[in-house]
Amino acid sequence: MRIISVLFFNCFIIFLSAQSLYVKEINALLNPALKPFYFGVASGDPGQTEVVIWTKVWNETSEPVNVKWEVAIDTLMQHIVATGQLITDTSSANTIKIQVKELMPNTTYFYRFTTGDVFSPTGRTKTAPVEADELRFAVVSCNNYEHGYFNAYRLIANRNDISAVIHLGDYIYEYGANNSTKHPSVRQHIPDHEILTLQDYRSRYAQYRLDKDLQEAHRLHPFISEWDDHEFANDAYIDGAKNHQPEEGDWKTREAIAKKVYFEWIPITDNATDNIIRKLSYGNLADVFMLDGRTEGRCKQVESPYDTMLTCVTRTMLGKKQCDWLTAGIDNSPAQWKVVANQVVFSELDAHQLSKKHAINPDAWDGYPEERKEILDSFYQHQVKNIIIMTGDIHLSWAFDLVQNPKDKSRYNAKTGKGVIGAEYVVPSVSSNGLGERFPRGLCNLIGSIIKHKSTNPHLRFQNLVDHGYVLLDLNKERAKATWFFCKTLKSRSPQYKAKDSYSTKFNENRLVREK
Repeated sequence: MRIISVLFFNCFIIFLSAQSLYVKEINALLNPALKPFYFGVASGDPGQTEVVIWTKVWNETSEPVNVKWEVAIDTLMQHIVATGQLITDTSSANTIKIQVKELMPNTTYFYRFTTGDVFSPTGRTKTAPVEADELRFAVVSCNNYEHGYFNAYRLIANRNDISAVIHLGDYIYEYGANNSTKHPSVRQHIPDHEILTLQDYRSRYAQYRLDKDLQEAHRLHPFISEWDDHEFANDAYIDGAKNHQPEEGDWKTREAIAKKVYFEWIPITDNATDNIIRKLSYGNLADVFMLDGRTEGRCKQVESPYDTMLTCVTRTMLGKKQCDWLTAGIDNSPAQWKVVANQVVFSELDAHQLSKKHAINPDAWDGYPEERKEILDSFYQHQVKNIIIMTGDIHLSWAFDLVQNPKDKSRYNAKTGKGVIGAEYVVPSVSSNGLGERFPRGLCNLIGSIIKHKSTNPHLRFQNLVDHGYVLLDLNKERAKATWFFCKTLKSRSPQYKAKDSYSTKFNENRLVREK
């Protein structure tokens, strides 16, 4: 009798989990034409001979689902080069994720999934090259569903010249729904409360991935992704987050849930420890280093720029293991360009003329100056150049000469490029609010003129504090160019951009110049 009761209980738990993967409000967003592949398809982590392909199946029951996958070299899926089957179940929220191997380098492939007699949409992906003359990456971060439509993703989906999309984090936001009448949201979060549980996190990702523009960008381009803080909670660090209170439960439990769900939804290579630190090689032209600036080794942020702990040598953002991996990897990289996918602003930024209290951003690398110094010291010591740091998080657009001690005229010259070892390109948010939503444009321009003054930040060569969009990183043997594409609006769906700006650094010159 006891055995029967235990079996009944276990079955009951499985049944409950199958029925409660997502909050019921998600049902209203489903497109019946895509059933059961409501969330579309995606690919990611392209190597020279492999790539990850992904989908999810919406299952009305608790039973496992058998899914067939196919990869072909043609859009009609007639010339199949790889195929297989996988059984998925509710333990992964019915995720299908395959690392397809033995592919050809620098080749476009098409893929799809089948369950029963129903086909998924057909996805397109591309493997990395062994040798390349040119690469183009679309680089994005910070897509807050409530703050506007994901028009940047539609712009990216419309391109046919992208090697991959690099996502720098804040793929979702953990906040509850905004009920402000003074500053109403464009769209409302589901669920309407701050996400804490497994169902909460799965539901929030479900909502984001039902956005048709994000879904289409995933269908047509491989993504190379990393998390920042909002995949967990605002201003996360190794032992907690600013937006996590004791009454919300154990931090490590919440962090583990967030990591599990991230790997369920993002086309990233699975591993036993849910680690996102990795390098992707694009042959002779670029190595791409993906960082974890949140959960691997970040100490808690200081409260003030005058905190005596600010310059403590034991305070880290990456932690020693990751820091050593990064510096050694860049030092030993044979690639022409070393691209670092970095979550928060790396370059020094002096804002004391705006506010002494907020002279630095303690959540950025300014809050971890000793570890930053260690990294830069390594680059200078080993005479490494041609480093391109791609940064998200801040919801602003900046371009910096990558240099140590930018105010030291004996070490840095903006006109000649003396002391410069690369560039940092800061990408705008896809939709998350920036200064333009907080202040009138005139005040934003005044703030910008103070920040960009040569006496405070001489290495800051470009900025836009109000617009949203994405950056196209264009690499070839002569230069590394970033072009900012700014969306015309976020208030409605629109495939238009209103402006673009380009800055580049030439190979071995490492000085930013504006391109017309």
